[in-house]
Formats: sequence, structure tokens, C-alpha cells
Amino acid sequence: MYNVKSNVLVHEIIPNRLIKTEWGDPAVHADYEFIAMEKGTLVIIKSYGFSQTGEDLLKIINDNTGGFTTVLDGCKAYLEHGIKLNLIEDKFPAK
Repeated sequence: MYNVKSNVLVHEIIPNRLIKTEWGDPAVHADYEFIAMEKGTLVIIKSYGFSQTGEDLLKIINDNTGGFTTVLDGCKAYLEHGIKLNLIEDKFPAK
């Protein structure tokens, strides 16, 4: 969207359990863990390997947390209810 691109390397996939990736420049790691629960699936995202420190690190962690949350919210609405929420388009409208 909006001509934004990022190289993503997938290091490991364990179906229904884990996806390990590396992406961005400078590269950071993001692991996506999937845990089956009684009423759905718990998704845990661990992002690590940042080069920033101090306040810069806190800002990038906050930005990444918000980004992952937005994407997961949209995926959940679409997969469970067939609703396309347009969360990215609404959060970052084209100028």
C-alpha cells in the first residue's frame, strides 16, 4: 500500500504454531506464535534485535506494537466475520 516495501526473510515455519521472520533495514526479528485456545487462537508476537537505545528504542517498540495490533485486528475481523475494516487506509490515508 502507498508503494511501501520491505524485504522479509522467513527463517522457519511450523504450521499452526510458529513463523520466524526477519525484516526491515536495519533488520529486526519478529516471531509469531500461535496457541490454540478453547475459543480461538492466541497470537503472541515477539520482536527483537533493535539497534536503537533509550528513548529511540521506546519509540520504535511503541510504533511496532501499534502496527502489529492494527494488522491483527483487521485480520481477525476479516477471518472471523468477513468484514474488511480498512484500518490501514483510515490510519494513513493517501494524500
